[in-house]
Amino acid sequence: MMSDLHIENYDFTIIDFNDLLIDDIQPQIINSLHEFNLLDKSINNLAVKKFIFHYTIFNICEKLLNCNTKSIVFFNNTQLDDCELTKYYTENEILLFFTNFLRRVDKILPIKIFISKYSIVYLNHLIETNDGKGQTTINSMVSKINSLDISKYTFSDIKKFTKRYELTFLNRDYFNRLSTKLLLIR
Repeated sequence: MMSDLHIENYDFTIIDFNDLLIDDIQPQIINSLHEFNLLDKSINNLAVKKFIFHYTIFNICEKLLNCNTKSIVFFNNTQLDDCELTKYYTENEILLFFTNFLRRVDKILPIKIFISKYSIVYLNHLIETNDGKGQTTINSMVSKINSLDISKYTFSDIKKFTKRYELTFLNRDYFNRLSTKLLLIR
């Protein structure tokens, strides 16, 4: 797999969510589901969702907190390479779950998520070959990044979300750290 991709011309980084999912999020999810005997439950089971939500939001936020450039989270919603979660759920279930969840995260947190049918490797190839599809995708990402207005986030939606799913690590201090970091790299 390819790691994150920095776009020099626009000075932003594309964070590969698929890579983050496989390397960091997935092992944490599987370990917790195993520990609590939830591996046989549906991906839409409330307890299963809590673990997925927790590790996904936490790892995305940590990645952003450790990144020193403007960033966008990039999710290829057509395939998952080397995904151990497919031992417990179908690839389509996983892709649909994360597509819907990441769309929701994009609305309730001051981070930008770009969902694409392209893999980051293929996107990089399109960029290197000066293909129009690559440039169009980059332009869409730049537009999405530039449309982010952190001052409009009241965090009321994420507070409801964290209360509903008992995501206790997502507190006011954590969001203040995230907002401050995002404001600094603007």
